[in-house]
Amino acid sequence: MAPEVRVSGFSIVRGAGECDYPIAESVRSLLPLVQEMVVVVHRGDDGTRQALSAVRDSRLALVEADWDAGERRRGLTLSRLTNLALAHCHCAWAFYLQADEVVHEDDHNAIRAALVRWNGRPRVDALSFRYLHFEGSYRRVNPLRYRRQCRLVRNDGRLESVRDAAGFGRRDGRRMVTRSSGARIFHYGWALAPEALKAKAIALARLYHDDMEVARRVGAMRAEDLARPDLAFPWAGRHPIVMAERIQRQGSDVGGDRGAALGTPLLNPGFYAAWLRKWRVLPRW
Repeated sequence: MAPEVRVSGFSIVRGAGECDYPIAESVRSLLPLVQEMVVVVHRGDDGTRQALSAVRDSRLALVEADWDAGERRRGLTLSRLTNLALAHCHCAWAFYLQADEVVHEDDHNAIRAALVRWNGRPRVDALSFRYLHFEGSYRRVNPLRYRRQCRLVRNDGRLESVRDAAGFGRRDGRRMVTRSSGARIFHYGWALAPEALKAKAIALARLYHDDMEVARRVGAMRAEDLARPDLAFPWAGRHPIVMAERIQRQGSDVGGDRGAALGTPLLNPGFYAAWLRKWRVLPRW
């Protein structure tokens, strides 16, 4: 029998109450895979602490930090705090989940098998995951957002979170060597209720722009227009068990009747325009 590969879980979160992030569900989905779970929270953020109070597990450790440091408005806050969380991890591998991301229990065995397979090959830096981005609904998936990201990284000091914490890079500047985990990440950040989605959009915009620009970009937008369910395809799979109560409470269809015509965005010209913006053929703004 192969020896157990020890894994730390880590995350960062601020405003979990106002933005209604599924942080408790995210942490619970990771606990079966890890020996410890580190979460960096903003100092004095009682809403986030209340959300995490539902997770009663001795492996969960909260680290307080100031989110409003000098790199604010330059988009580096998220990577700084992610690296702080990583620095508190003690195991050979570290599994990063953002506050709106969840691991499916059906993928646990695939993740464990990938760890056993690649643990003894030090050239491999990280394992990547395929993403399902739920858009305006728990029943629609948007394929226009990023397809894969590394979330399980070797914790030997050679990797760090970069830029806006969407991914990792090597400290020595060399290209990372990655392999597939064979598993999925369920991303629910665009399936929030409209009011929570608006709060999230404002909070994220403040990491990059001054208040005037935030008001221009997000302030005047209607909350229900922030998600684009008309660009998403129907999805009939089974959600992670930890999400069942939240989905039942909120309802499966946040976007109402704003889905794509006939259930497919292929009839929507905006779908193709979004593809062109994604690949920068058309300007993003």
